[in-house]
Amino acid sequence: MSKLKEACAYVRVSTEKQEELSPDSQIRLLKEYASQHDILLTHIYVEKHGISGKNAQRRPAFQEMIAMCKDKSHPYDAILLWKFSRFARNIDESTYYKSILRKKCNVDVISISEPIIEGMYGRLIEMVIEWSDEFYLYNLSGEVRRGMTQKALQGGYNAMMPLGYVKKKGNNNIPEIAEQEAQIVNRIFDMYTIEKRTLADIATLLNREGCRTRRGGLFETRTVGYILENPFYIGKVRWNYFDKEQNKRKKEEDVIISQGRHAAIVSEEQFAEAGRRMAEERARSGFGKKRTAAASGHWLSGIYKCSACGASLAFQKGKYPYFVCWRKGKGLCDKGNYISEKNAVQKVLDILEYLGDKDSSFNYKLDSPASSQPPTARLQKELKSIDNKLQRARDAYINGIDTIEEYSESKAILRERAEKLREAIAHAQKAGAIPPARHEAMDCDKIANALKNDSIDPLRKANALREVIDRLEWNQEAVHLKVVLSN
Repeated sequence: MSKLKEACAYVRVSTEKQEELSPDSQIRLLKEYASQHDILLTHIYVEKHGISGKNAQRRPAFQEMIAMCKDKSHPYDAILLWKFSRFARNIDESTYYKSILRKKCNVDVISISEPIIEGMYGRLIEMVIEWSDEFYLYNLSGEVRRGMTQKALQGGYNAMMPLGYVKKKGNNNIPEIAEQEAQIVNRIFDMYTIEKRTLADIATLLNREGCRTRRGGLFETRTVGYILENPFYIGKVRWNYFDKEQNKRKKEEDVIISQGRHAAIVSEEQFAEAGRRMAEERARSGFGKKRTAAASGHWLSGIYKCSACGASLAFQKGKYPYFVCWRKGKGLCDKGNYISEKNAVQKVLDILEYLGDKDSSFNYKLDSPASSQPPTARLQKELKSIDNKLQRARDAYINGIDTIEEYSESKAILRERAEKLREAIAHAQKAGAIPPARHEAMDCDKIANALKNDSIDPLRKANALREVIDRLEWNQEAVHLKVVLSN
């Protein structure tokens, strides 16, 4: 019985000039290819318009697709593309992800417009195509960068207008001050330089008052800090100051700062004062240095959650260690729930003691090793995957990917396959019953004793606790703890 091939599709358009590769055109051709090759196309991942193929980490639809391909349910047998350049324009990333997909996930990557023969020669031709695509991108990137650098030297701005400014379309148009947004910028500088507020307090106050960033998001400490250090607000243009690949600032000699043609919002004196205070705080706190997990972690890290926003309570060391909502420190949470380490540990021990004293113990399921699975296990697993495929086929119809005729055809094929699987399972069961799933009682007292033992590794403590507790939602104001047990 041959298995029905199921696939997803990936669509990306990097520039507005690629009309022949528009999302609609790609989707139409991908659906035609799937239909002609008896492939069930259940999902189409579409990247937002204009996202580059150079860095996979900055493509959310791509990352979602890869995560699904890695799922144990094996939802896809292949990924369909218009061209290999849609998958990646970085040969290293392309090789890395394709190797994972093909070798570990058993998922093929197919370009419908670049048919490749199977075997070594086919892979060689595929690599030549991808090298050509990367060279084109590298050459184009160099030309664009030279043009943007020249524009910056002449006082032009290469990025989206910062908060406080608007600019009409056209290279020769000068940015103008947006009065309402400019008031927010002035307020940020006043709160920081005059009122001496922290970045987190400024972000919290702005969010509480309903103020939003240029992109419509909440203010964070980093967005407030970016505004305070952006020379655009004193009439200057800064270019090439941050390396996104390395996620760090570039050397001072590589940064271009030129006189812009736009009006300033803050004075140079206030901007300089903000810069001095930022430098002092950075030197005092070791700002920018990442703490290792060993230095900042705790076996309770990730278990306690803020009841207000759902974020984890981060562990803070010191004379009186405690856990606090990490979003509070970025100005993103109004409540900022916190709890002392001593209190947090005691509550966990109280929970385990309560569970250990209950008449009925809490159980968890242990999966049987693959080698000892009965013959029917494979059939049941495939039957479950058919149910998932039916749901995805339905979603594809609801989301407009398939027509009612395509959905009906897919549903008929899947149901026929499911019926044959049920018959095969029934036949196998006559030879021997399926053994029940094995369960073991959980010893909460033993886990509690392990948590109290200082000689036991924190990682082992964390893993043991997560067998019982999924998360603890803490509300400091109401002194209320919601316990969510693990499945």
